[in-house]
Amino acid sequence: MISIKLLGVPENLKTADKEFNKTINQLNALQAFDTLEALKRATPVDTGRARNSWILTEKENKFIGNGQGASNLLGAPSEESITPLYITNGTPYIESLNEGSSKQAPARFVEQTVLSKNYNIEGVLFETIKMDEL
Repeated sequence: MISIKLLGVPENLKTADKEFNKTINQLNALQAFDTLEALKRATPVDTGRARNSWILTEKENKFIGNGQGASNLLGAPSEESITPLYITNGTPYIESLNEGSSKQAPARFVEQTVLSKNYNIEGVLFETIKMDEL
């Protein structure tokens, strides 16, 4: 019987995993920022509130619905795990705009924009969150 002990393999694998996670998180953020900007361009404009209320976060159900223009609420890319990202819009009428209430954008412009960015969609794409559910 021959036994070989490989020194440093677990440490090297941990380092590789961290580098992989960080790289994937960076690529996900780039694609998410691209999608965020596309959603802003696709959003109909009257006052600009809806367009300026799109935000990108690492927290589900995080809203800034007052048109402050805060589009980046991300931390540094994690090395520990793949981080899900969320694009949200907290304006009370974004659902109505997405249903086609404005002549400036087609109905379902949110879905069309996200799907045009080559995402493989699983589950809910557009969800209305009532403020009392938060």
